Amino acid sequence: SSGINAEYGGNSLAVLALFYTASTGCIGKLRDKDDIWNDIGGGAVTGGLYKSTKGIGTFSKFVGIGAIGGLLLNLANGTFEQGSSYASETISETYEDLFERR
Repeated sequence: SSGINAEYGGNSLAVLALFYTASTGCIGKLRDKDDIWNDIGGGAVTGGLYKSTKGIGTFSKFVGIGAIGGLLLNLANGTFEQGSSYASETISETYEDLFERR
């Protein structure tokens, strides 16, 4: 019984990882940028697809959860690869990009 549940959970996680990776890559190609917004958008798309058949309320909630998940994945991966200052630097750069006057 636990083997069947583990197999189902593993397959579900693999599909979510595939959606996340594909959507993050597509967003990056469309925007022609490699920044944190690709991960946030990829997480939002993945979250929305994950629960898209459960109604608009659930869809909206999982878009938000997915966006937060994408942000956290980016910060965790960047911190692991580039060191402890990655998260604070990335948040500062994103804040400046978001509120920069053009």
